[in-house]
Amino acid sequence: MNNESTPFIPASQSVPEITLRVVVLSFFLTIILAASNCFLALKIGYLTSASIPAAILSIGILRFFKNANVLENNLVQTCASAGEAIAGGIAYTAPALIIIHYWLNFDYLKTFLLALASGVLGVLFSTPLRRFLVTEKNLTFPEGRAIAEVLKAGTKKSLGLKELLLGASGGALLELAQTGFQLIGNSIQYWFFVGSNLFGFGIGFSATMVGAGYLMGFQIAVSLLVGAILGWGIGIPLLTHIYPIAHNNIDATQLAINLWQEKIRYVGIGAMLFGGVWTLVSLFRPLWNSLKIAFENFSPHHFFANSNKLLRTEKDLPTPYILIGVLSMLMLLFWVFAHTLNLNIIGISQHWHTPFLLLCLIYLAIVSFIFSAICGYFSGLVGVTATPGSAIVIAGLLLTALLLTTIQTVDLAKSSAYLAEVAAMIILAGCVITGTAAISNDNIQDLKTGYLLGATPWKQQIMLLFGAMIAAAVIPFVMQVLLNVYGIGDVLPRPGMDQTHTLSAPTSMMMATIALHHSFPWQYMLIGVLIIGVFIMINRYFIPKGYELSLLGIATGIYLPLTTITPLFFGGFFALLTRRWLAKHQRPILDKNYHQAPNWQKTILLACGLVSGAAVMDVILAIPFALAQNLDVLRLIPKNFPLWIPNLLGLVSLAGLGFWFYSTVSQKKQDTIYDD
Repeated sequence: MNNESTPFIPASQSVPEITLRVVVLSFFLTIILAASNCFLALKIGYLTSASIPAAILSIGILRFFKNANVLENNLVQTCASAGEAIAGGIAYTAPALIIIHYWLNFDYLKTFLLALASGVLGVLFSTPLRRFLVTEKNLTFPEGRAIAEVLKAGTKKSLGLKELLLGASGGALLELAQTGFQLIGNSIQYWFFVGSNLFGFGIGFSATMVGAGYLMGFQIAVSLLVGAILGWGIGIPLLTHIYPIAHNNIDATQLAINLWQEKIRYVGIGAMLFGGVWTLVSLFRPLWNSLKIAFENFSPHHFFANSNKLLRTEKDLPTPYILIGVLSMLMLLFWVFAHTLNLNIIGISQHWHTPFLLLCLIYLAIVSFIFSAICGYFSGLVGVTATPGSAIVIAGLLLTALLLTTIQTVDLAKSSAYLAEVAAMIILAGCVITGTAAISNDNIQDLKTGYLLGATPWKQQIMLLFGAMIAAAVIPFVMQVLLNVYGIGDVLPRPGMDQTHTLSAPTSMMMATIALHHSFPWQYMLIGVLIIGVFIMINRYFIPKGYELSLLGIATGIYLPLTTITPLFFGGFFALLTRRWLAKHQRPILDKNYHQAPNWQKTILLACGLVSGAAVMDVILAIPFALAQNLDVLRLIPKNFPLWIPNLLGLVSLAGLGFWFYSTVSQKKQDTIYDD
């Protein structure tokens, strides 16, 4: 591996970076990865990293062009990963406006401008942070280094492109057969009464969830399963024992779903809130240190550097452009806030509207920059996917709510319109903070990759802005289609919709809970807080260091449907089995570094393909479903067809995915992608 002080492409060497083929390829990959991650964010509240799949696809496609180089591939993955970050920022937050019934639909223009402004601000705020974060010795940038190594090795081989494309094809076909044609079952759920107590189980077969579980790993998968056991395996029987239900002529499975919807879900929300706050408190010292470093290095020397004296690899976007861009985005946000909120309802007179909104935007600009610095620091410390994003969301919302109550006392006895307006203001502010922090979190990792490769920073930043704009244009449409077809949270746009297909949107539901805190069953949320308190003690005193259960994983397991948790767990379990196989059979040089084994990398790309292919197919299927207003429009078998046949095929498909991972990791031919 090259020393960091010697980039892969020297600063003195000038090679093409932003080319027509890079722009075109980036455009299509950003759309695909943004749409698939938007679906995943709404479905389970998690995202998968787009950088390595985008890098692999770019390597494979650009190899067909003469003189393609590593910096072009780097710009493609940079742009595509920006789309993923925008998907997380807006899909985690904006649906909360639907959940509180402030919006009935996603207003395209407002949602687009909200996503665009927060995304562009994230890119611009991360620009002055780049120089000191990418050179900070205490930051390891695990994903940035991995992407750089993949891109370097890609100059010799098209790494794992076959597995990525096969995984995408397999995931898409399986999702088509399950959700579209309904030839293969996508879940089995069976509940029954023993006396007055309700017991049961559920298994899901979604390729998206299996792939996502594989990428999460076994430790997170176990945490999710623990949460599911607490919520579904213990919570529902306990509820029906304490509050017996006359169950004559009652569908036991539907009753279990209703109990989860009306009670257990709020236990999960309480657990997520406390888990996020606890994570934030436990990280207070490194958060404070990151802010100190950011402001100490935010000096005229760094911000107003003379570009003529800088090397190519040190040139960022010019400061005047950054300032103009920030002001322009704040103006867009002013328009969105002014045309969304009715400030008269909360008692702010007409002539105070503009000063109030300007004060809010100044506050948002300051807080967004602070959280951009925090997320950038943690991106370097633990990687993009491990950054405590839920804690950041909670902190931003609580700070916003605190500011609002300082300016305007919130009276819970007021009308529902008043409370909805206050909640909408908090959620809109949360959208900006979360979107800005999410893309800064991702961008810093990409800029580290560029630093290692010898990329030109301002060109990366241009592609980040390009990716943000593409994703912002696509995601509002995708979210509206998904809302129309599946529903989000507890919002079902049409009567008679199947609640089992609803997109849970856990992060948005959590935001709605914080913003509209007057109307939720606090007793169940308190149970969630107590559960996380118990697991904090268990992690500290009973579980060895490094094997602790994820608090937010447990909370998410309580909150999500059982048929979503089980395929996530199976995906994590498959990851454990492949790791154990590698530990037994891989070359001695890789005994303690299984992640460097070529066939392990292939299984990761296979999982990425499954997630992307199946999620994109879900988005594609949503179009005919929406047009027909019917989820059965593509169904190929009659509704009275024996259920055991598609359910058996679902079990076979789950086992088949497990065997696919095993056969990939156990291939005798292992193309070397890392130097010995």
